[in-house]
Amino acid sequence: MTKQEVLQYALALNSSDKNYTVTVEGDKIILEAKYRGKHLRESTFRCVAQLKDDKTYTEKTYDFDGYRRQYGVRKKAVSYCSDGSKEEFDSEKVRQILHNYLESCGYKRSKNGLVIALCITIPIVVTILIALAVIISLASESDFVDTNGPDNYALTEITRDDILNKGNNYRSYMSSQRYSGYHTNIVGTRLRDYDYDHISRSFGKLHGIVILQATKISGNTLTLNIDSSVESGNAEIVIIIDGEYYCSVDVNQSRSITLKDVSNKEVIVKLAGEGAKIKINVSRIY
Repeated sequence: MTKQEVLQYALALNSSDKNYTVTVEGDKIILEAKYRGKHLRESTFRCVAQLKDDKTYTEKTYDFDGYRRQYGVRKKAVSYCSDGSKEEFDSEKVRQILHNYLESCGYKRSKNGLVIALCITIPIVVTILIALAVIISLASESDFVDTNGPDNYALTEITRDDILNKGNNYRSYMSSQRYSGYHTNIVGTRLRDYDYDHISRSFGKLHGIVILQATKISGNTLTLNIDSSVESGNAEIVIIIDGEYYCSVDVNQSRSITLKDVSNKEVIVKLAGEGAKIKINVSRIY
């Protein structure tokens, strides 16, 4: 079969009783399957196979939501039906449909070993260099002087206006982060990486301001559960609604804050630290 025939016949995979659709764009075969995640949010799994002239193909897979924001593939997820029932959605099984078809047409998946190796190696090298630069930069600067004592975590240098400014502006080392859960209605790239149901951050030393979580929902009520632990330095957790200061959250405590009348408003949780060694977890319910 010629490449054009393979592309054309791929459309025959469509059927009214199938839970996926197949389209063709240029030399690409695109398979999509929809499922509903938590809170009946519609998500789409997409597998794109790009055919080459040497009987091989490259593959790209990802999920995207209703705003077509791409994020990592969930190999297995629960699909919630409108009647309240649940069924398993397995992206690997859907993906195999396209694999089997291309294999039957004599196509093999391209390994791209050199490209893969470079894609893995280069980011690692860059990450190491950046980490070294940050550590050297922090080491070369004088330590933050905690003028209000080890038991008082109030900020002494960072102002409220600094916190309300958009974006991140901080230095840190020995940091880690973990995100899980689903997206809300945050639009645009500035806050997309913070739109998750659960976040966990840890800093061996933080100086500056970092965005922890961003939320935008259609409902009126949002509950934020915030748990933090400060070992040294100063820190403040701030909730901002549509760019305006709402409240500060006590550190070294577990707090639950319920926000009312937040429908379609942008809610941001920020952390400001002055030489702070801190761990913090934020989760949301809506």
